[in-house]
Amino acid sequence: MENCGIKISVVIPIYNAGEYLRPALDSVIDQTLKEIEIICVDDGSTDDSLEIIKEYQKMDERIRIVTETNAGPALARNNGIRRARGEYIAFLDADDFFELDMLELMYNEAVAHDLDIVLADYDTYNNHKAAFEKAVPAEHEHIYRKGEVTSKNENPNEIFSSTNGSAWNKLFKTQFVIEKNLLFLTEVKMYEDVYFITTALSLAERVGKVHKTLIHHRIYSEQARARLFKKYYTQIPEIYAKIKEFLMSTGMYAPLSYSFLNMSASRCFKIYNILGHDVKADFWNMLHDGYAARLGWHGRCREDFDEGEVCEFVASVEMYDHKQYKRRLTKGRTLEVEKIPRKLRRAKRRKKLKSFFSHLIPRRRKRAD
Repeated sequence: MENCGIKISVVIPIYNAGEYLRPALDSVIDQTLKEIEIICVDDGSTDDSLEIIKEYQKMDERIRIVTETNAGPALARNNGIRRARGEYIAFLDADDFFELDMLELMYNEAVAHDLDIVLADYDTYNNHKAAFEKAVPAEHEHIYRKGEVTSKNENPNEIFSSTNGSAWNKLFKTQFVIEKNLLFLTEVKMYEDVYFITTALSLAERVGKVHKTLIHHRIYSEQARARLFKKYYTQIPEIYAKIKEFLMSTGMYAPLSYSFLNMSASRCFKIYNILGHDVKADFWNMLHDGYAARLGWHGRCREDFDEGEVCEFVASVEMYDHKQYKRRLTKGRTLEVEKIPRKLRRAKRRKKLKSFFSHLIPRRRKRAD
């Protein structure tokens, strides 16, 4: 890989982003760090996106244009990685925008501590309200202390839930990405970031963070979000199954199994609650009929989970199909997760699970006053 004095390669996958592309590009070309290249991967846009990129290229020779034929953002990012010549790689979604000192601050942090991955704080820009909003913090983001280096070695139980599953608020050492053959998952249309980030965190030896809001992530209406999940929800359990396969292949599943369990279960639990009633049952039954076993959810007990409601979700998915589960809710019955003892770890087979749970006395929910 020829460096050419380039400190950071910024990869921007672009598909019909003409409405928001100019602010995104302006936020990159005006960075205080000048030794960068900007790899714009146009994924077969049918609007004026390609014309905008070419217009900007005439003004800034650091812009490189790659064209694809609507192959998806994952392949666009992978092609950007293959062409990157910088010491580090950053990813920007075409509707987001950087603070102007983002790359300089993250690069300085990376070099000072020889980091494989650098994180940054971010906020969201509500496109409907035209307002900035504080981002929801990751559950275990406390593991990143100012000026310190950490990784899965120091925090094996928290690492996967220590940051969001997105690439756009992170900086990656190019050598690390290439040597570990880290790529975005091309078989899916959403959550492709989650696979890349999780596999990267599982292998990184040195991870740090800049504790400053440096990127603004554009969000849309809850209805648009719900429509996206409804369209692609069937792909989500497979992404986590692919992550587990990767962890198994690299020998990282055993030491990181607690973190993987909590990440996969809590996110599936949240997705189940986001989905509309017309597809909730299908998602639940996908987990019940096979993915719960593939993801290693069987035979778990309360001590395996950070949150009791996630434990109850996993136990219920294992025990019941969706009709049975809804029937129990109607009758006011739930599993008492605090009574699930450690021996549930050894209940590998469904027959044993049924036998074990049969002695638990269901409790009735209190009626609201």
